[in-house]
Amino acid sequence: MTEQGRDFRDLGDTVILYARDYINDIEGEELEEMCEGFLNNGVKRIVLDFSNTDLINSIGVSILISIIERVRNCNARVSFSGLKKVNYDILKLVGLTEHVSVYDSEDDAVSGNEGPGGVSV
Repeated sequence: MTEQGRDFRDLGDTVILYARDYINDIEGEELEEMCEGFLNNGVKRIVLDFSNTDLINSIGVSILISIIERVRNCNARVSFSGLKKVNYDILKLVGLTEHVSVYDSEDDAVSGNEGPGGVSV
C-alpha cells in the first residue's frame, strides 16, 4: 500500500513504514507525519523498516527521537528493522538503541524475535 507516496504495510494494530534511502529533514518529516496519522487512527505499534536506507543524518536522528517520544505519549510502541551497520552504529552512538527494539527484518519485528541481548544487527 502507499499513502502520500510512501510504501507501508497495515497489519491492523501494527503498521510497517518503509523508510527511503536517506533520512534527512524532508524524509524524516514525512515519516513523522505518517506515524502521527497512524497513531491518531489507533495503531498501537509502528515498525520503521530501514532496509532501503543508506544513511541517517543528524536531523534524521532528531526526528526519530521525536517519533519515539510521540509514540510513547500515545502508549504505543515503535521498533526499527533492517538497519545497515552504519545506521545502527549511529543510532547506538546517540543512545537510541536503548529506547527502541531493533530487529534484523520486518518479520522479526512483527513477531518479536530479537537476537541475543534484544538487538539483532
